[in-house]
Amino acid sequence: MTTGPGYHQQYPPQPPPQWQSQPPPPPPQWQSQPPPPPPQWQYGPPPQQWQAPPPPPPPGPGRRTGLWVTLGILSLVLVVAVGAGVGLVLRGGGSGDSGDDATGKAATDSNTVVVKDDEITKLVQSHSRALASGDAKAFTSIFDQKNAALVRDQARVFANLRKMPLAEKSYQVLRRQGRAQDSFGRGVKFTQDVAFVHRFDGIDLRPVSEWYRWTIEKASPNAPLVVTKVQGAPPTISGEASKTMYFPGPWDVWPDIVVAKAGDSIVLARPQDAALARRVAPTVSAAAASDLAFWEKNGDPDAAVPTGFVVALVEGKAQLGKLFRTAKANEAGVSIPMPSWGVGNDTVKIGGTRVVMDTTSEFFRNKQGIMEISEHELAHSLVAGLDSAQFALFGRANWITEGFAEYVAGRSQPIAQNRRADEGRAYVAGRLAMPFDGKLPSNALWDFKQMTSVNYLMGHVAMRFIAQKYGERKLVEGVVAAYRAPGDDSEAALFKVLGVTMADFERQWAGYVRAQFA
Repeated sequence: MTTGPGYHQQYPPQPPPQWQSQPPPPPPQWQSQPPPPPPQWQYGPPPQQWQAPPPPPPPGPGRRTGLWVTLGILSLVLVVAVGAGVGLVLRGGGSGDSGDDATGKAATDSNTVVVKDDEITKLVQSHSRALASGDAKAFTSIFDQKNAALVRDQARVFANLRKMPLAEKSYQVLRRQGRAQDSFGRGVKFTQDVAFVHRFDGIDLRPVSEWYRWTIEKASPNAPLVVTKVQGAPPTISGEASKTMYFPGPWDVWPDIVVAKAGDSIVLARPQDAALARRVAPTVSAAAASDLAFWEKNGDPDAAVPTGFVVALVEGKAQLGKLFRTAKANEAGVSIPMPSWGVGNDTVKIGGTRVVMDTTSEFFRNKQGIMEISEHELAHSLVAGLDSAQFALFGRANWITEGFAEYVAGRSQPIAQNRRADEGRAYVAGRLAMPFDGKLPSNALWDFKQMTSVNYLMGHVAMRFIAQKYGERKLVEGVVAAYRAPGDDSEAALFKVLGVTMADFERQWAGYVRAQFA
């Protein structure tokens, strides 16, 4: 499944065109909240066992209800806008109470403590240079040296980041909030949002960003800026699924990071999971190879798809919800799409994804389960870069998004052997909370009364029916069309490729479902 702090494959209701030429003037105050992130595709736990009382419903996918979907959609557009235009807006000085006049001149009173834009720019640039050059002392020098814990934490971040195979890495100025000037000689304290812009070598299609919120103090007119606190920056739209913008990365919260090569992909793990990471890496590599072979055979050779993936291993739902986001997690795995930084006229709106998997889930009981969840999540990541990032009210149909990932992961296995097959039989027999009515699952009822798991299955069966009737190439063509269309038009785009109406498709598909689960 896929989800992301706020954006969910649907994007904020703002037409992107204007950001490609001349960025619009900044909002009245750049002190509003930063734009939210993209959709995450989560993989729910195995289906319920119908011999016993049904357990709690499997975790629902990242984009479910209409409202959440709408917010998610709104967020990506904003995120993309930020990536494309924030640098222009903020470098122009529109960052709040800076103490500068329209020409950029600071107040001349010798008692005035004022923070100018160029001071912050220099601070952030020096931080970038320190990371790039491997100068740990310079990297930690901007932090409050009296706060030993803060300095120690940032030294750990530096050490962890140096282990990452990053082709690009820098810090960029975002927005500022708070009082950055005092006319009476008193020190000032404010928050400054900073983007960590980075690209994993050979994996990310474009640079992406993680957003920090620094608390900065300046004690006197001639004193240096000192960072006294570091945390994740919140999204710009309230009510987002994640409370932070792709924060924290594993480098922020793990004491150390093990990097296991998995072919062209990498598996990240904590030191205590080093052996597990090395065992999982070959399976992740095989899953990536399987998904890419499927694409090479059936997909557009000119489409922007990655050849490698970043996979992080966590232990339990609490950790799953606190890596590359801050949200409540119920799923077993998630693929988090990250907007490209500095989009401009680029058609690739999602620069990369981060896959996070819970090693305590049932999928990690054996190699087959690890292969299944890996193929599912990597299938989401494979097509994420094709997302059009156009506004949608309700979002792309979940049965398309999740059905495609389920099909890619289970295409070589008879449907009767699918772990959700018993649910399918119970559904067709009318033994579930809702009877099978021959209709494709709707986003509005996706999680209704523990129906999530069987809705995953119905999406999978829909894709299997398309593959058998129209061929896998037509299946991929239809799914890509759904990704490239505004989310609300995803079904129409797919059926247009197939050359069939939705009503006719559902009638034929319903007969296929009944035959499979009679």
